[in-house]
Amino acid sequence: MPGDIKYRDLNGDNVIDVNDATFIGYPETPRLVYGFNGFINYKRVEFNFAFQGSGQRSFFLNAYELSPFVNDHAMLTAIYEDHWSEDNQSLHPFWPRLSTYNIAQHNPEEGWGADTGTGADIRKSTYFLRDCSFLRCTSLELAYNFGPNTLKRWGMRNLKLYARVNNAFAITNFKLWDVELGTNGFNYPIQRTYSLGFNVSF
Repeated sequence: MPGDIKYRDLNGDNVIDVNDATFIGYPETPRLVYGFNGFINYKRVEFNFAFQGSGQRSFFLNAYELSPFVNDHAMLTAIYEDHWSEDNQSLHPFWPRLSTYNIAQHNPEEGWGADTGTGADIRKSTYFLRDCSFLRCTSLELAYNFGPNTLKRWGMRNLKLYARVNNAFAITNFKLWDVELGTNGFNYPIQRTYSLGFNVSF
């Protein structure tokens, strides 16, 4: 029906079958993992940062599990905002047409081996393939060291106040959930934490 996923006839024989299979995307294990950190000191002020990231990695959204209205599934905001309809006949919306059936009933290839009753040869397509490269700021810290006159007046050898945030932000093209969760998007995400503190010695 209009709004269902359509697959390319890659070998041009007018039949969509196993002969149209090809290599797509990158593996779920990233081919590139990297990180860097640094610090900047200016007079009594310190600024520290740390980043980590990965690249050349892909994963598939599990459309069978995301299908709205099925097995009491709620509708994700992303599906609500961008699905195929008469008013949104985009060539590649986030979600095909809505239905009270699981998406695997209309496009068995997206069932990933689920029991759809179609007997179809299940294969993953590029429709729900996502690039999950990212660069995450794992730590930012700003600190201030008090000067010797203040330390002497307070009877201290050292006093440093600092503010720190962990997992401050991530740069990625994938916005649906925390990109590091991969296909397990409904698991508990990496948390952003804030802290204030001081280091003192007498």
